Amino acid sequence: MRKAVTDTASGILADAANVLALVENGERSLDDALDGSLAHPEQRRTTGSLLFLYFRRKRLIDGWIGNLAQRPPRPRIRRVLEAVLTQIRFQSGIAPESAVNVAVDLVKTVGNANEAKFVNAVLRRAVRELPEVDDSPAAVFPPALFKRWSRRFSAAELAAMSEAFLAPAPFTFRAEAGFEPPADWEATPVPCRGPFRFFESAKPGAILESEALGAGRIYVQDPATAVAASLPDLEPVKRILDVCAAPGGKSLLLASRMKPGTALTAADRSARRQEQTRQNFNCRGLDFSVVVAEPGELTGEYDLVLADVPCSNTGVFRRRPDALWRFRAEALAETVALQRLILDAAAERVAPGGQLVYSTCSIEPEENAHQIEAFAAAHPDFSVETSELLLPSGGHDGAYACLLRRSARSIRK
Repeated sequence: MRKAVTDTASGILADAANVLALVENGERSLDDALDGSLAHPEQRRTTGSLLFLYFRRKRLIDGWIGNLAQRPPRPRIRRVLEAVLTQIRFQSGIAPESAVNVAVDLVKTVGNANEAKFVNAVLRRAVRELPEVDDSPAAVFPPALFKRWSRRFSAAELAAMSEAFLAPAPFTFRAEAGFEPPADWEATPVPCRGPFRFFESAKPGAILESEALGAGRIYVQDPATAVAASLPDLEPVKRILDVCAAPGGKSLLLASRMKPGTALTAADRSARRQEQTRQNFNCRGLDFSVVVAEPGELTGEYDLVLADVPCSNTGVFRRRPDALWRFRAEALAETVALQRLILDAAAERVAPGGQLVYSTCSIEPEENAHQIEAFAAAHPDFSVETSELLLPSGGHDGAYACLLRRSARSIRK
């Protein structure tokens, strides 16, 4: 039994170190690596919990390594230290002394005898010298983002965002019309924009295994997603296009507001993710068109076009804490350029007098307000009707959405 426990702990630590390598090298996001790169997928939940905690506490853990080690360890050994120090300081599932032993044994297999001795010395000292925990924004967020955000947000806003970043995001879902969550889900309503019904529950296991999920009576998503779908006026709308639809979450939000007889086309460049879009439509009996295409390849004109574009993900850091540590100015510039291409292509599909909704899950001005300002300057036949920036909090992710309208007198190219 003891060997089995040790083997499990070693497998979790090895998987954690390998995932950290993929994320650090820019090969995968944390979620993607956890979904497809674990040697022990049966331990995904435990490994994921450890790594999410590491990225939330990365400033502390990395600084601790710098204080404990007289010389920087090579990357493979450093990643083992990152994972095991997170266990020692913030988790109680494994005793610190046992965590040290597991780490040392693992390093013997991936490193050499000297590195095993080094790790043993560092971790024995770590157990004796636990660092104080500082939850202030300056001690939590990546330096580059903290500097950016300090110029835009108040101390109170930063403190609230830091608190949200450090806490696991609650499990939330949206209920379709006519469905009431059963009592044993212990689901409580949470506020959201628009006429939607979102709930929070501490029992995700029961919900994810429920018949209601497979039957399309509920959809797992964050209340912040409702912002974009709540902005347009759907009363006159007969034709809707979602240009970055997969896996269909925002299309479903719009569908719940559509008038009978309205047609919706869900387009996305990813054939793999569009299969999930089809499944989400089919289980709800929705006969919508699902198209695999780049935004610039689409044709036709629509009364409403939604462009929920790829972004830096800085608004969803509760669910993707690694996104903050992957943030780079160069990558931001590339993302902004891609967003501009998608937005321009989406605008071409808007009929005269029609509506265009642009949305992101970012809180960066370059991707949001500045992007819209540049678009409006280049497209005088479009006017901004309303916009909203939602900062991340304990109850929801961050999001941005803007509603624009094309002039009824606009002449299509």
